[in-house]
Amino acid sequence: MAIDEALIGFVGRDEIHPTLRFYSWEPKGLSVGHFQRAIKDIDRGRIEAMGIPIVRRMTGGRAVLHADELTYSVVIKESTPGLPSTVIESYRLLTEGVRKGYHHLGIPAEFSVPLTEDEKEELRRPKSAVCFDASSYYELAVGKRKVAGSAQVRHQGVVLQHGSVPLSVNEHELYDCFSFADEATREKMRNRFSGKAVSLNELTDRTVTIDEVREAFTRGFEEALELELVPLELSSEQWEEVERLAEKYRSDEWNWKR
Repeated sequence: MAIDEALIGFVGRDEIHPTLRFYSWEPKGLSVGHFQRAIKDIDRGRIEAMGIPIVRRMTGGRAVLHADELTYSVVIKESTPGLPSTVIESYRLLTEGVRKGYHHLGIPAEFSVPLTEDEKEELRRPKSAVCFDASSYYELAVGKRKVAGSAQVRHQGVVLQHGSVPLSVNEHELYDCFSFADEATREKMRNRFSGKAVSLNELTDRTVTIDEVREAFTRGFEEALELELVPLELSSEQWEEVERLAEKYRSDEWNWKR
């Protein structure tokens, strides 16, 4: 999370070009949205017993358990020609790279746009604190099941969009991270999940590797944004800035502030 925040500053100061980054999580971790009520939504005792650390993102939205997945982040100036000024339309453009990446893997993911009043009401009043429990505008789905979750923030004239692409999901572990009124409610929400979301490897007839996904999504973003990506190495001074920011993301004051 500190690297994603640092990239906003680097891009904003023209130290580096707009950036696409891929990463994974070791150990697995739970990220909560910037405005999410972690104290209310997350079962702190359970996640500590399971050895799952928590981190609060800069971006909004609901909590994500990052385990067997590829995470992406895009950092680009708001003033970039061709980037829509509205959040929803810029979200659609940047998520196009993910959509094309799924297509390169043979998975027909398409944008999900809530149409019915029930779907719109679920966006306004989500039934749980779990990110993959419902789709937002222009998120990706196969059929009615969500396949990727993304969030965006604008800061200092720069757009950060990052998202989670799960290769597999452990539903029992996922729902053990959250607070529920009772175990019956937890089980009800867990059973409901499989009809709302699906992981990448459930959609293929083989096990897809992280390297394959990264390669497919690199091609997807190059096509969607009509550019050629080149490797980037941060300087020692830039890594020092990352480490300073990391102190915030390691602190209870930040992660459990609400």
